[in-house]
Amino acid sequence: MSIRREESTLAPSLAARHPIATAAEVGTSAVAEPQTIGDRLGIERPPSPPKWPEPFAPQYREVPEVALSVVEDAFEGYDADPTGLFGKKKAAAGAKVEGAKKPGFLAKAKAKADAAVRKGVAGAKALAKGATDLVSGLSRFDFKLYSDSFTALLAVAKKANGTDLSDKNNYQAFAGDSKYKKVLKTAQAQEAKMTRTESQTKNVKGRESKTISRKIKGRNAACLGFAQVTESSESAEQFGDLIYPPAQAAGIPTLVTLTANDTNGVEGMAPITGLVVEAIDVDNLSANQDGRITVNFVEVKDAGAPASNESMDTDAFEFKYNLCVHGLHVDEDKGIHAGPKILVPVGKIDDVSAYGIDTDEGVESALAHALQGQKLDLLLLWTSFKLVQGAKGLAKGGVLDPAQQKAAKELFGSLDGLSTQNSFAEDVEGDDFDELNELPLTIGN
Repeated sequence: MSIRREESTLAPSLAARHPIATAAEVGTSAVAEPQTIGDRLGIERPPSPPKWPEPFAPQYREVPEVALSVVEDAFEGYDADPTGLFGKKKAAAGAKVEGAKKPGFLAKAKAKADAAVRKGVAGAKALAKGATDLVSGLSRFDFKLYSDSFTALLAVAKKANGTDLSDKNNYQAFAGDSKYKKVLKTAQAQEAKMTRTESQTKNVKGRESKTISRKIKGRNAACLGFAQVTESSESAEQFGDLIYPPAQAAGIPTLVTLTANDTNGVEGMAPITGLVVEAIDVDNLSANQDGRITVNFVEVKDAGAPASNESMDTDAFEFKYNLCVHGLHVDEDKGIHAGPKILVPVGKIDDVSAYGIDTDEGVESALAHALQGQKLDLLLLWTSFKLVQGAKGLAKGGVLDPAQQKAAKELFGSLDGLSTQNSFAEDVEGDDFDELNELPLTIGN
């Protein structure tokens, strides 16, 4: 069967609705599109996609970001005129720069430095204090050098912000020296018996707050050792205003009160929370008998220290020992007690076995007594030893005010043996004679 195609007699409007009509029949010269089954059934074609994609339209920022050169970026934040090499002009004072870049590393560092300077005198004192600690070797202590009505150095365990104690600032007695291995074992045995008080405040809604406490093993971070002590009105007058609490500023020493739970297990031994370094007053030594002092050291085999015995007058004694250290204990009633005097040898400040202790029978070996743990323990001897070693740097530090510098030289200036030199210091005062006062004199026969 065949289909015969005949010319359409349909009206143009009807032919337009049927795509089989030719271009001539609808009155146009356009070429008809190819026929499909959908066309024959009268189904409309979907709209054709655009022949070309939409033109590219870049997205611009409303406000362009300022791009600095490498040099300008490094020095951004500083108030300096540009060189003109990079074409950037200095903004007027107070002018707001749109899209300005955030401060760089140098600008932030400068801002921090400026903030430190703005803290004023307090900040400067804190920096000076830190420098003094570093130079003198007293970084584990808070200390105060008295130079007004009396000359002395008071030191306690370092506290952050005047309140918080940290075990990291505590010394371990005789640790780190191979010469004292046997002494170290005894020191560790002594410390193993130490206890402290652990306290906790309980707050329960609807009830009154209360503090509970218990005894636990371990030494209190404020404890510098243990010793037999006696009540001291002189110490209370000199240092009573530094009893803790109230809290003091960071770096200022405060004497901590420790309870009966803070013990080393030996009856009569009290915890020491402060150390005082001062010049020896031979008239107040128990060892002084009618103007003569006996120095009697027994042999200490554990430290390789030989025995020695001699008797000397008080002047000769002061050439051999010129400083003493004693501990302070604060009881629960805020009473201050002083421990025995530990005597520091001139020229042997770095030899702990040469340190003495004041007794009724004479000056005896502080190390021998500390090993027995009767008048003092090894921890107290070691912290006193470390304090004096560090404090001698105060005389050479150059960071103290003139009055304190003079006090430091008075205490520590002769620890290296310079006390055998003569000077005019007592006869001539004033800065103009400083060089003359420090000149040694050779005395002929």
